[in-house]
Amino acid sequence: MDHSVMSGAQDGRYQITANDVGIYLSVWAPAKGGWTVTKAAIIQELTERKCTNFDSNFISVVIREAMGTPVLIVNTGPQIDGRYEISAHDAGVYLSVWAPGIGGNPVLKAAIIQELTERKCTNFDSDFISVVIREAVGRPTLIVNTQPKQDGRYEISANDAGVYLSVWAPGNGGWPVSKTAIIQDLTERQCTNFDSDFISVAIREAMGTPVLIVSSQPAVLPPENLIRVKVGFERLEARVSVNIPVDKPLATRSQLLGELQAAGVCSGIDEAALTMLTQTHSATNIICARGTPPCRGDNAFLKYFIDPDSQGRPIEMEDGRVDFKETNKFLCVEEGQLLVEKIPATPGIPGTDVFGLPLPPKPGKDLPMPVGQNVINVDDWRLYAAINGHLYIFLDKRVNVIPIIVIDGDVDYATGNIDFKGSVIVRGSVQPDFFVKAGGNVEVCGTISGGMVEANNIIVRKGIQGMKRSVIKARERLVVNFIESATVYADEDVIVHDVILTSSVYAGSRVIVEGGRGLIRGGRISAGELIRASTIGNQSGVITEIEVAVNSLLKDELMNLRQQIKKAEVTYNELKLAMSHFQNQGIGLLAGERRERYKKQELEYKALPDRIEGMRQRIANIECILNAAKPGRVRVSGYIHPGTRVSIGALTKSLNDSLQFISFYVVDGELRFSSLR
Repeated sequence: MDHSVMSGAQDGRYQITANDVGIYLSVWAPAKGGWTVTKAAIIQELTERKCTNFDSNFISVVIREAMGTPVLIVNTGPQIDGRYEISAHDAGVYLSVWAPGIGGNPVLKAAIIQELTERKCTNFDSDFISVVIREAVGRPTLIVNTQPKQDGRYEISANDAGVYLSVWAPGNGGWPVSKTAIIQDLTERQCTNFDSDFISVAIREAMGTPVLIVSSQPAVLPPENLIRVKVGFERLEARVSVNIPVDKPLATRSQLLGELQAAGVCSGIDEAALTMLTQTHSATNIICARGTPPCRGDNAFLKYFIDPDSQGRPIEMEDGRVDFKETNKFLCVEEGQLLVEKIPATPGIPGTDVFGLPLPPKPGKDLPMPVGQNVINVDDWRLYAAINGHLYIFLDKRVNVIPIIVIDGDVDYATGNIDFKGSVIVRGSVQPDFFVKAGGNVEVCGTISGGMVEANNIIVRKGIQGMKRSVIKARERLVVNFIESATVYADEDVIVHDVILTSSVYAGSRVIVEGGRGLIRGGRISAGELIRASTIGNQSGVITEIEVAVNSLLKDELMNLRQQIKKAEVTYNELKLAMSHFQNQGIGLLAGERRERYKKQELEYKALPDRIEGMRQRIANIECILNAAKPGRVRVSGYIHPGTRVSIGALTKSLNDSLQFISFYVVDGELRFSSLR
């Protein structure tokens, strides 16, 4: 009979459970002398479950403690590598590092240094980056201080007690105050009874508070000196003290003026103060003349014609709603566009001291132009874009124009729609209902999933999953792995490496579907010169239209462009007359509705020539494509199945049987086919 039944003992037990995180072991202790759980039994069950990466010694610990709660013994969750983020603002460059989890790899110092170098940031401390990686606290840590150097400064002031010196310490590696500059300033102010060593102490301590360096004893008039004049340290005030015995006559205005003139004071006389002094026997330090202080000039500043702070803000529509697809992620600019203008520093307004001498003002500080890549600096005054691109301002505040936009992830709500004059590289995919429009080329490393793309040449590494809403327009060539449920236009070639399924494809020259399955099935495929594929249609007879003819879409566009140019030229001439009429009336006199109408017409007048020239260039491209077209042909290196309708020019043939290794062409007004072999 069982031991536990005979004695009432309870053997220990265990339970193995699993979830997304890993495998857990729960062990309960025996009672009343029952048997403990055996390690061998647990290991055997784990092995039967094909779980071998456990720690045998740790299982012994769990059995010994027998807490009855699940303990993780095998971690099956995905590895989480450490990550980092580099950010920057006015204070400098910050590095945030997060630690890895579940056996992941830590952040590589080399990767951080490489990214900093690519961003043209080199004045970092490599050892400190190692510390940030080791601590991995996930908070931004300042690794590069980009604030401008602040030199030390000083200020000399004076009052009745004496002359004071205030010294401020430098910041961010700036230069300290020069003792020689202070002594020269004091000498020019005719102050010589200072202690040179004490000035050195004030510079070294740099407390930023006034320190007395020359003491002035209060004026005590000797009995024989009835009127005394004292000029202030800044030469902006003249003070008069009188001490007239009561048995003597009061001072007269002419006496007071004579003393002021004897001291050289001739400007800014205060008549009211003189009148008051002629009515008293005793007064001390009464201001009787004031100079005009100089007005410091304004510092130079930069006026940005494209606001860098608007980057990443969604565009607000007229009705107040926000379009989150238009996030303004990239500040796109055109060649020749004005980016920055420097408003120069002003010299300031001179003043006049009480001696009638001019007091020169301090001019405003100049500012260097933030010249970066691909910008034109005109007379150190204005910056223009040298190329089409997007504005990029990083650590040193220099203005750069970058010719290529690189999007590390998908085109979605994080980036918004992209409308750019240059080229675009998308590392991820173009998500549904978002578009990428480029004046250059577009490369999509993932898929176009219900999105739209327009560019010169388009390369899609994976494929186009159109979802019956993607429209792709290539002004030259499209190269893609597959096309499904999409509408595609290309002025030249469409090159597909695998399949075209239930799509509408229009190419000005050729449609080539080879490599992989080389299959065209369903939809309509049209080319101006050649369609080539391995297989067309299927054995179920799905309707597939194959058409080789002069590209009707290009012909329609050509006619439409010619009509648009005629209308634009008429509009331009009308606007030219309107501008002349406004100028004759005087633009400065326009107000209200008339001024708004003038501004609107002026903008249209300036934009029309570029628009007309763009249409003319497009007409030239279309004419070149149409003139270079060769006789139409369809070539099938595998099978073409029933349900396929082949059209070359005005001739059409519907297939009722499967054909293999076949070429279709027109001879003597008849659509014929022959074997490729």
